[in-house]
Amino acid sequence: MLIGAMVLPGTPSLVFLFYVLFMLPWMSFRSSRRLKQQPHLLADGRVRRRMWRSTVVMLLLLLWMAAATGRGFGYDVFEIPEDVAGTVWKSALCLVVSLLLMVTSSRLRTAEQRREMFVYRVVPESGREWLLKMVVAVTAGVAEEAVYRGVLLQVLWYSLDSFTAAVAVSAVAFALAHRQQGLQSMLLIVLIALQMHWLVQSTGSLLGAMAAHALYDAVAMFWIARQARRDAVIASL
Repeated sequence: MLIGAMVLPGTPSLVFLFYVLFMLPWMSFRSSRRLKQQPHLLADGRVRRRMWRSTVVMLLLLLWMAAATGRGFGYDVFEIPEDVAGTVWKSALCLVVSLLLMVTSSRLRTAEQRREMFVYRVVPESGREWLLKMVVAVTAGVAEEAVYRGVLLQVLWYSLDSFTAAVAVSAVAFALAHRQQGLQSMLLIVLIALQMHWLVQSTGSLLGAMAAHALYDAVAMFWIARQARRDAVIASL
């Protein structure tokens, strides 16, 4: 069905689009507003653990939605790349660039600004929390790549008949789903999303992006925890 230059996909894809493009940004905005109104919440370990557990459940739901929707038009989110070696080095390159962007963004902020950031306020404080956070990192790497660099891109590309527009909408949607991290971090997220799109298109598979994304989330959290401890030591002097 055509509306102007836009092609409407089937019902499953429309439901998927609505959830990813509207429901997820709305939930992120609501979460961001709540944390601003009640900044003390994240100081409670029980709240952090409950948040991470619910995040894992939501990500698994997203992964199921992406896989089911993609299966409807013959798209496999776990397709193995033909050039494994090429996928490995390109994924490593994207991981390094993403980490450099993250470190640069952090360095451009003051210690006080970093302390107010969402990712600094949810640094794990026990082995149990670190284990749960690593589960979140792996789940996010797999599910978010399947959604934003995989099925969402394919549905938008079909609907908009423009790869560039599909990438742009997908990258912005990905950033909006992380609204609680703040506007500056959302710009960083868009840049990382764009290079992940390049990685997926150049390798023909989501697997490399999934691995790079999961490793980025894990390494970034360790670096953030180290930076948070350093800021605390400096502040106490």
